Amino acid sequence: MTTSYKLEAIKALKARKKLEHEAEAQALSEKLAEQAKADAENAARIEKKLKLIASGESAPAEKQTKPVAKKKVTKKTASKKVAKKAGRPSKKKA
Repeated sequence: MTTSYKLEAIKALKARKKLEHEAEAQALSEKLAEQAKADAENAARIEKKLKLIASGESAPAEKQTKPVAKKKVTKKTASKKVAKKAGRPSKKKA
């Protein structure tokens, strides 16, 4: 036989799971709505370009960016001295 505190814990767990499931469903529906909106905007953009191509007009020139000349950077590196290893001294041969 199940005790009352176990039954209460099961009810609380089911209620929490139900709320989590509803929140996940809401998030999924919002994501799908945003994706559908983006797809519609993309389709409209493509349709507009196809109409321009079909009519024989040239497509509007996209913004041309001027390439920026890169400066040569020279790094001056100082020679690093290697530190001696700490620990047992080496054996000297006699």
